Amino acid sequence: MATVFIEDLKVDTVIGLCEWEKHVKQTLHFDIDMQVDINGAADGDNIDATVDYAAVAQQVIDFTQAQSCLLIETLLESLLKHLLDSHERISEITITLRKPQAIPAAACAGITSSLSRQE
Repeated sequence: MATVFIEDLKVDTVIGLCEWEKHVKQTLHFDIDMQVDINGAADGDNIDATVDYAAVAQQVIDFTQAQSCLLIETLLESLLKHLLDSHERISEITITLRKPQAIPAAACAGITSSLSRQE
């Protein structure tokens, strides 16, 4: 088992409870860790036997921009389920979602959550 990861994927979207947040795009930052059995890919140098992280990154962008959530918690849980359902080779996925503009006096606020096939 290996961790295939994407670090600091930036996605511009409209999300938030505050009135001002409903009218402007904010940049969300995603760190994505996917537990994947890479033996088949490594043995045969075969992309089809692993997870294509470029495809996952594009899915995260498309999914996030298509949502109309108020809370990052709602977005994150929906995204975890979507990615796990879309990629059978992922046995577990953990995503950290950071929202830099959430608290003016802080670098960012965020949430980390995981989902596995056993849950």
